[in-house]
Amino acid sequence: MKIKIFYIPIFLLVADLILSLPQLNLGVIGALRLAFIPLLVLVLIEQLRKVDEKRLRFAISMGWPLLLLPILFLFQIVAIPPGAVPIHLSGCAKYISWSLLYLCALLSLNSQTTRQVRDILLFTLLFVFLATIVQYPILIQRSSESLSGIIASYGTQEKDIHGLFASANEDANGLMTLFPLALFYIRQKSGLKRLLFKAFLLLYIPPLLFINGTRTALFLTFPIVLFLFHVSFSIKNFMRIAPFIITFILIYNLYVVGFAESSFSKESSGEGTWGFRVERVWTPTSNYTYENSPIFGFGSRGWEYVCIVNNIVRGAGEENAFEVIPAHNVYVWTYVSWGIVGFSIYLGFLLTLLKESFQLSIFPKQDISLFGKTFFCSVVAYCIWAFISNAYIEVGWDILFILGILIASLKITALLSRDKIDLLSNQRNIPEGSC
Repeated sequence: MKIKIFYIPIFLLVADLILSLPQLNLGVIGALRLAFIPLLVLVLIEQLRKVDEKRLRFAISMGWPLLLLPILFLFQIVAIPPGAVPIHLSGCAKYISWSLLYLCALLSLNSQTTRQVRDILLFTLLFVFLATIVQYPILIQRSSESLSGIIASYGTQEKDIHGLFASANEDANGLMTLFPLALFYIRQKSGLKRLLFKAFLLLYIPPLLFINGTRTALFLTFPIVLFLFHVSFSIKNFMRIAPFIITFILIYNLYVVGFAESSFSKESSGEGTWGFRVERVWTPTSNYTYENSPIFGFGSRGWEYVCIVNNIVRGAGEENAFEVIPAHNVYVWTYVSWGIVGFSIYLGFLLTLLKESFQLSIFPKQDISLFGKTFFCSVVAYCIWAFISNAYIEVGWDILFILGILIASLKITALLSRDKIDLLSNQRNIPEGSC
């Protein structure tokens, strides 16, 4: 049986996402990505041989940052300090593999494949979302503590309760990135089924985030995503709701932050504080990068290199081996690893996804606009994740690239729909007998 070429990058991307989930702890994914690269190069060559100029321009418009990333890696080999080159080379393979996956997936999109690609990737992300939330009752049961005991000692003791993402922060922020997709799925239902599903989700998620213990996801991302999903996007509406947004920000800063700091005292101590991250992690790494390699950074594993040089580690001088302190901010991590050039590429990619998904959210056809709003909410949630936690984990990159492919597939659907509307309009305007 002949396998259609568009399935190859899509199934490889799905496999990469599943095998990258930290809880599975499979050490084979690095070797598999190396094996992916020759196959993806062959697929890309075959696609470029057959693709027309219009589809090629579309792929470049949606994936230009990932075209620049491998070029940046080549420049880094000669531009970064010699001590950072070996670990840079060891970290490049996964980003090259992801870039090829993304570009091959974009080139595989056309009028026949967009629906299939969208269905496969949406199902995968919804599966990850569902698998994560259903784990929590089991995790609480296995923690050998009663629910009342967990709540009573909440915020004062560190809880090892997390799901597929193997970290409380990443669980919560990953869930919030996928949360709009669940809302979209429920929106497709009707009647009592929609009401019951939505009530369950809205009553289940806040306690889950509370038990998880990630205050930003609970007090910031959750209400923002919920608000954006239900508001009608237009300049006029944004002008109307601007005072409410400002009021929300003021209330959040005056009351919610203080409540969160006291209720989440364990997370708000040590590395959990904003002050610790700014003073002990972000400022020294950024200053070192600015002084030594501001343009190109220190390579794909430059964060590890800079942290070791500056002694930003846990366990230094103890019996246990030291561990590099995570960045908890992808924007800082990107600047340290890839310099100003890489930071601009990453920011350009996020802005491209935000711009394209927002434009889709105001498309005249309601089914497309709802899809676009869903993806816009997911990208906004990812941007918040990237600002306050470690969205640079492998599954975080996979989710970002899948969102990009979903937005691209929806854009093709919108373009085809607009062309069909224009064609019908032109046919109506042709005078009878003109043929």
